[in-house]
Formats: sequence, C-alpha cells, structure tokens
Amino acid sequence: MFFDLLWRGFIVGLSFTIPGCSGGTFSVYVGVYDRLLHAIGNLFREFKKSFSFLFPFGIGLVGGILLFSKLMALALQANSFITIMTFVGLTLGGIPNLWKKVKGHRFGVSEIASFILAVAVIVTMVVFQIVGGFTDRGYFVFDFGTVALLFGLGVISAITMIIPGISGSGLLMILGFYTAIISNVTGNLLDFSRLGYNLAVLIPFGLGAVAGVIAISKVLETVLKKYPVHSYLAIIGFIAASAATLFLWIKDPASGEAFVDQTPIYRDFFGYVGSHPWITVFGILGLAAGLFASLALVRLGSRENHVRS
Repeated sequence: MFFDLLWRGFIVGLSFTIPGCSGGTFSVYVGVYDRLLHAIGNLFREFKKSFSFLFPFGIGLVGGILLFSKLMALALQANSFITIMTFVGLTLGGIPNLWKKVKGHRFGVSEIASFILAVAVIVTMVVFQIVGGFTDRGYFVFDFGTVALLFGLGVISAITMIIPGISGSGLLMILGFYTAIISNVTGNLLDFSRLGYNLAVLIPFGLGAVAGVIAISKVLETVLKKYPVHSYLAIIGFIAASAATLFLWIKDPASGEAFVDQTPIYRDFFGYVGSHPWITVFGILGLAAGLFASLALVRLGSRENHVRS
C-alpha cells in the first residue's frame, strides 16, 4: 500500500513541473483522484484513514517535484520541442479511459455546456498569456506584500493542481512566476547556500497550497458524485484543450540560452519544422512514446485499483 501510493504520488509530482501539464489529470490517470479528494476533504473527520493515504502519496509527490524540477528546466531549455511533444502524448493518452465513464449516457445541453466551458477556461488562460505579454521574473524581493503574494499563488496553484486539465505550472508561467518558483527554487532546493531564500519562498507558497487544496477538495468531491457526467465531460474538455495549448510552450533553443528568453515556434511553426527535420521526427516519436506510456499508466492504475478492491 505504501509503495503503491508512493509511485502514484511520484508521477503526479512529476507532472507539476511541466508547463501546461496538470497534476489533477495525472492523479486521474494513476487512479487516485477520487480517493485523493476524499482524503483531503475528510482529513479532520477521518484523520487516520486520510493520513495513511496522504502521507505516502505526499512523499512521492514532493519527491517527483524535487527530482524533476531541475531536470525539466534543463530539458525545456535544451529542446522543448521533443520534451513537450512527449508530454502532449502523456496528456492525451488517458482520454479514452475517461470517455468510457460517460460513454452511453445521453448528453443534454448542460452536459455539452460543461465541456465547452472547460475548453473556454483554458483558451482564456492562453489568450492572457499571448495577448497580455506577461514577463517571467526570476527572483523575489521580500516584504509583506511578497509573502501575501506567495500565499495567494499557492492557493491558486493548489486549486489548479487538483482540477484535472488545468495546469498549476502553466498558470504560474502565465502570471510570470514559473522561473522564480519552479526553476529557481524547487529546482535548487538542495543547494544549501540558498536554503534561507528557498524556504522564504516555499513556506508561504506551501501554506497557501494547503489552504487551497483543503478549501476546494470537498466541493469537487461533492460535484463529482452529484454530477458525474458533467464532471467527466468537463475534465475531458480541460485535458484536450490543455494538450493543444502545450504546443504554445515549444520554443526555439537557438533563440536564447534560458528557456524563458527563447522565442515560441508558433510564430513561425512551419519554418521551424522545415529547418529542423530530425528534431521534428524525434518529437513525433516522443509524442508516440508519451501516448504509449500514458495508456500503460492508466491500465496499470486501473488494474491495481481493481485488485485492491
């Protein structure tokens, strides 16, 4: 049970480090989403049961974030085309399993509207990213306002982390804090020369994340039980739209040393693809590998849940 939850948490933690990828999505794929919502929403009412779930899952989640924050920053900087194409495949691969949960139900206006609304939320986030011209800051200068800001970012990120299809790391990038929190802090947490600064960022951010998760989990659990078809159609909409928006994070590594300074290839997509045929081939292979891995991950999660039940 402990190691079973450990690896599932590790996979979810990994997804938190990828702009555009959703921890909520991968918690669905590894088969823990319903139990995660219940454990968080009933932490004080069923403390022993909830803690026995959240403790190993949380260790795996933190481990995934710490291990992959720096690695993912380096991979995105080196070649975001191959890296993100792989995660597009990982994101899309679980949709067929989610579709099984609504297949056969009649879809009325409200069910279809839930799907459209979910897609609209993701599109709106992307529009703000492209049109708003947000810049990505590298570090924080601390005062009371910064602490309050970090707490608020933690709340917002936690809510997006627990809603499948909405990316907490993607939202941080839209707001301009991805590098300052994910790359420069969680990616350098073991750099003890920066320990004081890192903790000053992570403590208010983490407290906000805990508050956000506790506040939203019970609501989501209730909605999922009362309106399952609406909920899963919305989740599918979030995931499909998020996978499409992942392409916007692909940048040309030749245009800048740091990922945040590189130029997005959507500004000249066909020019980039035409001049980088081998990168394109490996990107397509990465997409296929991601799809295969995601399908295998969903099957593994479903099979182990079935055996345990």
